[in-house]
Amino acid sequence: MIADIVWINTKDYTWTEFFFYGSGAFMWVIAYVIYIRNILKYKYVEMPVFAGCCDVAWECVWRFFAVNNMGMLFQAANYVWFFLDAGFIFTYGVLFFGAKQFTLPQLQKRSFYLPMCLGIAFAAGAVTWFLHHQNLDNGVGGRSAYLIQLSISFLYIPLMLRQTSLAHFSFTANWTRALGSALVVVFFVIHYPSDYFLITIGVTAAVTDTVFLYLFKQRERELAAAAPRMAAA
Repeated sequence: MIADIVWINTKDYTWTEFFFYGSGAFMWVIAYVIYIRNILKYKYVEMPVFAGCCDVAWECVWRFFAVNNMGMLFQAANYVWFFLDAGFIFTYGVLFFGAKQFTLPQLQKRSFYLPMCLGIAFAAGAVTWFLHHQNLDNGVGGRSAYLIQLSISFLYIPLMLRQTSLAHFSFTANWTRALGSALVVVFFVIHYPSDYFLITIGVTAAVTDTVFLYLFKQRERELAAAAPRMAAA
């Protein structure tokens, strides 16, 4: 019954918590839209492959097998993420163009690359489900989500630094995803103040994202300074 659906769970959460969680989710939607635009434009996916595989697995579990207890309005964010990720970023971006991130020919072979991606996604999905099923996660899937977020934050740095051009990377996508993740960490601090594991990995991811943004702009300046010299040579 539609009338029985709880759209916003004001019993267990405050409006301040809704603001930080909802704002963070919205920032990630913006980042996803930019990822998709750039995949279509450049035929390149900038999200690290491992993180992309884990990401779609988490969204699959929290779309079909687990429910965000903040209410259906916030569960809808999981639907949007899954649609954008499974429909475009993972299926089209990671599976078709993600191998470009690797430098070793052995890893670029589709006979190895595709099974690897599917295997990572399956394993990540199983871990996410078992954390939920064994009550080791919280009501919004925060613990499993931020283990994946931590991998995104760390893996982005070496991937970006080894690029000879940042044309395929979006600073806007990266600051929106970083801001979105940080806003959700604030929500964690407010709602789960004694979950030191979750807060630790969330804050670590936020600090790593800040370092990434700094290194991105530094790398951008380095490449811009090197361009005239390369043209002259």
